[in-house]
Formats: sequence, structure tokens, C-alpha cells
Amino acid sequence: MEILVVIVLALLVFVLLPKKSTPHAIEPSEIDPDQYYDREELEAQRLREERLAEQEREIQLERAARIAQEELAEQEALEARRLRDERLAQEELEAQQERAARIAQEELAEQEAQRLREERLAAEEFEIQQQRAARQAQEELAERESRINQTERELQYLQDELEERAKRLSRDEEDTSNIQIALENQKEAIAQGERATLQAQEDLEYRQSQLAREEQQILALQEELAAQEAKITQQEQEARSAQYELETKAEEIARKERQIQQSHDELEARLERERLVQERLEQERLEQERLEQERLEQERLEQERLEQERLEQERLEQERLEQERLLQESSEVEVEISQEQPEESAPPITEEQIALVQTTWNMILPVKEQTAALFYRKLFQMDPEAKSLFKGDMEAQGEKLMTSINLVVNSLKNLDHVVPALQDMGRRHVDYGVQAEHYNTVGGALLWTLEQGLGDDFTVDAKEAWTVAYGLIASTMIEGAAY
Repeated sequence: MEILVVIVLALLVFVLLPKKSTPHAIEPSEIDPDQYYDREELEAQRLREERLAEQEREIQLERAARIAQEELAEQEALEARRLRDERLAQEELEAQQERAARIAQEELAEQEAQRLREERLAAEEFEIQQQRAARQAQEELAERESRINQTERELQYLQDELEERAKRLSRDEEDTSNIQIALENQKEAIAQGERATLQAQEDLEYRQSQLAREEQQILALQEELAAQEAKITQQEQEARSAQYELETKAEEIARKERQIQQSHDELEARLERERLVQERLEQERLEQERLEQERLEQERLEQERLEQERLEQERLEQERLEQERLLQESSEVEVEISQEQPEESAPPITEEQIALVQTTWNMILPVKEQTAALFYRKLFQMDPEAKSLFKGDMEAQGEKLMTSINLVVNSLKNLDHVVPALQDMGRRHVDYGVQAEHYNTVGGALLWTLEQGLGDDFTVDAKEAWTVAYGLIASTMIEGAAY
């Protein structure tokens, strides 16, 4: 920037300092007496040369000022672009950091959810084991109770059978008594025959033997009942032993529950320590990734900046060469016009209108990016088909538009200098598909955009001045396009 200022000052000094000239004085002895020199004609020629030199110095001064303004505007554009790139890079870096933090939080939440699921599964497994052990103990107890009930039912059945046999024995005793009565009756009738008596005695002996056998069976049943009672007593003892074992198992289960709870607490403490270690390692990893991303981003931005500077320098060099060519052509055209039309015609736009256009344009420059976006939005609303004419990046297109308008606005006092450039631009726009009627739409969108951007400062006179200025620009471009 300082070098640019020094160059501009040097150009101004070079232009403003009067050039030393050593005019060749005409000696009286050199005058040919045969030739006639008009002193007034020589004086007029000298004045014209001085006026041309003065005009040339003014043109060079304006050119240097315009170049300085353009370079300053380009520097401001580069600075704005650099700030925008830095802001975008910062936003992208913050977005990456937020994504990395969100991913880390999601991983931690997933690990925590996994740990909770494992703890819940362990608790459910422990409860299932407890329920299974309790159910198994209950089933064993119920099975033993069922066996005891079965034994009691069998004992009751034996007791019932013993009572039945005792009843049959009592009936047999009654029968025996009846037989004895009949025997006594038969003894009274002993005369009936010894055979009947013997038969009766045999029947009695037989009945007595049956009674003895039944008594033996009763004794066996009593012994079996005693054995059953002993067995029931033994089963009761086994049931008490089983109950004691169940109580012992319950105590063992409670002890295991305490051990599991202690293990669970130790596991939670260990998981907490591991979680803290993982968080610390994750933070270190994220910090390293962030530093690496910052370094890579800085290298990328530096490379992009160098590439942009190189491209910008090439573009500026091309624009400078193009402007010099256009200025040279405009100077030649101006010389031809001055030779063909010695009398100057009235300017198409007044000095007051030029000053008004330049003043209002300087108010737009600080917000030129927003103005360009607003202009194209209004243009596409007025003519949606015009959107198909723009194929590239609209932001870059907006910068080109603002640069072109700035160049033309700053050249309004010497509009003839930019006429060839405007005509050439009109010819190029034909290749883009621009028609003559598009210029009216663009003019309406431009005036509407200026009105929105300037507000109360866009007065009637300002609108008229911009209308005249745009009319000159549009007519020049249409003339170059030769529709």
C-alpha cells in the first residue's frame, strides 16, 4: 500500500512539473527575406501547443488518479474478499469443531447407554438367578410336601383297610359266636349224627384258622403301619433338614447378593475411572485434531491467498494493458474528432448531474456487495428469463458489475475515453444473448436498487441524473452491439 502511494505521488510530481523546453529562437539573420512569417500565426500555434500540453498533463493526472482509485478499490475488494474468506474459514472451522464435539458427545452418550444396558442386563440376570433359585427351592419344598401328603394318604388308606379288616374280624367273631350257639344247639341235637358234629367242628377249626390268619395279617398291618409312621417321622425330619438347607441357601443368596452389590459398586467405580480416562484421551485427540485442522486450514488459506494474489495480479496487469490500449485508442479517436470537428458540442450530461451521480455512487460503494445482490434479485423478478443469461458465480458477477459501474461513473467527465470500451462491451454482450430490450429492464432495476439503497438521498434530481447517465451508457453499448 505504501509503495502504491509513493508511485502515485511520483506520477503526480512527474505530471505537474512543467517540462523544460529549449525553443529555438529565430535569429533575424535566419529569416529568409523571400518568405513571409505571420507573428500572430506563430503565437497562435504556440498557444495551441501549450493548451495541448496542458490538456495532456490533465489527462495524465486524471489517468493517474483514476488508476490510483481503481487500485485502491481493488485493494479494498481484496481486503473484503480476504475478510470474507477468513470469516468463512472461521465459520467452517467452528462448524467442524461443533460437529466433532457433537460426535464425541454422541459417542460418550452411546458408551454411557451401553454401560447402563450392561448394568441393567447384569441386574436382570441376577434377579433371574434369584427367582430361579427361589422357584427351585419352592418346587423342592412343594415336591417334598406332596410326597409327605402322599405318604399320609397311604397311611390313612392302610388305617382304613386295617379298620375294615377289624370290622370283618368282629363280624367273623360274631359269626363264630353264632356258630358256637348253633353248635350248642347241635349239641342238644347230638342225635342228629356225629358226621354233622364233626363237620361243624371242622368248619369251626377252619374258621378259627382263618381267624388266626386274619389276626396275623392284622399284626403284619400294624407292623407295616408302625414302619409307615417311622417313615413319616423320617420324612418330617428330612423336611426340617430341607427347610434348614433352604434357610442356609437363603443366607448364602443374601451373602452373594452383598458380594454382587459390592462387585457392582467396584465395577461402577472402575467404569467411571475408565470413562474419565477416555474423556481425557478423547479431549487430547480432539485437541490434536483441531490443531492439525487449523494448521492444514492455515496452509490451505495461505495457498489460496497466494493463488488469488497471483490471479489478481495477472488480472490487474491485463486490465491495465487493456485500459492503456483503450486510452490510446480513445486518444487517437479524440485527435481525429478534434481534427474533424474544431467546434466543441454541448455535453450530453451537465457537470451538476455528473457530480450528483458520483456523490450518490460514493454512498453506495460501502455496501456494493449487498447492492449487487439486490439489483440481480430485482432484475430476475422483472424478467425471469434473464436469469438464463448468467451461468457463472453470481457473487463474482456482482463484483464485475460494481467495478464496471465505478469505472464509468468516475469517467463521466471524460466519457469519450470509455466509449470504445463500452462499445466493445456491448458487442460482447451480444454473444451472451443480450437483446436491445434488456437494457430498459436493466435500467429500471438499477434505478429501483439505487432508490432502495439511498433512501431519501435519491432525490428527483439524482434520479434524473442517473437516468441520463444510464441512457448514455446504454445507447453507447447498443451502438457498439449494432442490433
